[in-house]
Amino acid sequence: MTIKKYINKFAILCVAGATLFSCSEDKMDEINQNPNNPTEMSTNLILTDLINRTAVQVANGDFAFYASLFVEHYVGTHNQFYQSEIREDGQLAVASTYNNSWNGAYTALRDAKDVIDICSPEGKEQGNTANLGIAQILTAYNLSILTDVCGDVPWSEALNANDFMLPHVDKQEDIYNEIFAYIDAGIENLSIPSDFNSIGGSDHIYGGKVDKWTKFAHGLKARLLMRLSHVRPNVYDEVLAEVAKSFTNADEEAKYVYNGTSSNNPYTLLYMTRDQYGSSKSLHDMMSANNDPRIVAYFIPKNVGGELVLGENGQNEQTQNKYGISTYFTDRKNATQFLSFHELKFLEAEALERKSAGSGQTAAIEAVKAAFVYANLSEVEANNYIATITDFSIDRIMGEKYVSFFQSEAIEAYNDFRRLKAMNGGAHPSYVNFQNPKVEKFPLRYTYGADDVNNNVNVREAYLKVNVYTDNVWWAGGSF
Repeated sequence: MTIKKYINKFAILCVAGATLFSCSEDKMDEINQNPNNPTEMSTNLILTDLINRTAVQVANGDFAFYASLFVEHYVGTHNQFYQSEIREDGQLAVASTYNNSWNGAYTALRDAKDVIDICSPEGKEQGNTANLGIAQILTAYNLSILTDVCGDVPWSEALNANDFMLPHVDKQEDIYNEIFAYIDAGIENLSIPSDFNSIGGSDHIYGGKVDKWTKFAHGLKARLLMRLSHVRPNVYDEVLAEVAKSFTNADEEAKYVYNGTSSNNPYTLLYMTRDQYGSSKSLHDMMSANNDPRIVAYFIPKNVGGELVLGENGQNEQTQNKYGISTYFTDRKNATQFLSFHELKFLEAEALERKSAGSGQTAAIEAVKAAFVYANLSEVEANNYIATITDFSIDRIMGEKYVSFFQSEAIEAYNDFRRLKAMNGGAHPSYVNFQNPKVEKFPLRYTYGADDVNNNVNVREAYLKVNVYTDNVWWAGGSF
């Protein structure tokens, strides 16, 4: 397992020349200290690195980039994204595709463990319950994304390189139990007063406000409980109980905001450096059929004043100079969502609607309004659009949720589709109209990272037994 180290030691060789000299032990110890790699670090600094990594490499990065293609938010127009668009085995079934995000997730989990160890009994910051709670919530978040896309993964042995150089792969069901335990422990610790100074501005999500981290934790738990709705059909009351303790407005949602100079929206950087995305015809058709005013932001021509060209899903031409894009690619400051207010309201709407037909409408309307705000449209435009919706059935609720996820929440759109596919008996759910003709090549999971496939026999064995096109993850009805 690739594990971040905070200590780099450099061996210094004292060479005897014409004039012999001696290096005392004390002097050698002093020389061996690298001031740029301290042996101890404040958990505030570790958390800053952890939050940044989570935003850029886990919530974003390869996990999100490829999910955007699978759920047809975009089409892949060049190189590896084009290969994924036409669903080539050489891109979707190989270990190298997601390796960067795989390593990023485990590095983030390593950082979180360091904070937890330092803030726990006998640690240097014993009693720093705020930082302890934040680290536990971020452990749950990173681990949930990793297991949701990959299924069974190394976990119980993964962060203990001293005892387990080749960690075994854990079952997803067991990992989910661990995730919920981390969330509950995080919520408890965040409620305990601490004498330590707040992390403050080093926290790029909430500025150290533990009450908001607590609301995020409850919202995350609601999301993950809903994820289990296929394997735990009566989970909806639990979902609603967690929603009630979470965000009350969009100001409280968990998102990472970029400043556009020293930090930039990863999708924008990807577009500027590689230009491998284009506008998706299936999404455009869906929004056009509903006269959705967000279409003007979601779809803009490649060149100003030019014609909007849509990519035929799975059948577009490989080119970098033809297809439309979205405003998300043109704004360096667009945020990465960890958990949005509109997602929370859609979770509430789905839970209510599944309990009783017609009862989810109020929450669904609030969700759509929040989604319009997030897309920078006016309340008037939202109200006019909502007035055209005559039936807030499960299909419409999930369809609106899918459209709202377009800007930065592709991983959740991907997770929703696989969950609803399982709940629909394995048949294609009707809330979206995907147009990629290679239906049988829709990836039901991601492969494991190449670094561990190549170096850990346990991961390699798991990798070799997985068929990404036929093997569901556990919560979607699979066995691993």
